[in-house]
Amino acid sequence: MERVKNMVIVLMEQRDLAKKRCDDLNLELKIITEKLATTQKDKQTLSSKIKLLENEMESAQEENLTMKNENVELEYEVEKMERERSSQQNELSYVEREVTVKEERFTKMEKAVKDVVDA
Repeated sequence: MERVKNMVIVLMEQRDLAKKRCDDLNLELKIITEKLATTQKDKQTLSSKIKLLENEMESAQEENLTMKNENVELEYEVEKMERERSSQQNELSYVEREVTVKEERFTKMEKAVKDVVDA
């Protein structure tokens, strides 16, 4: 009888140890499950941030393309204005030569008139 009693005590101790081990495993499983949930939330957050960054990058690329197009248009306008300025400079040079020629003619005519008057 003593032997049965001892066996029951040993079995009860083993049951208590198994129950404690089961509780420990359940607690560990709960912690791992919470970590997994946190990891999945972090993954979703990172995915959202990546998507936002991709959208920002796409917007920046579109803005860059727009600015490049505007720059090309401005360069065209600058070239057009430089050609116009060059044309006006050429016209001014022509007019200045005409004025010089006419001044020289006037001076010669003035001298000729003076010579005629003096004579």
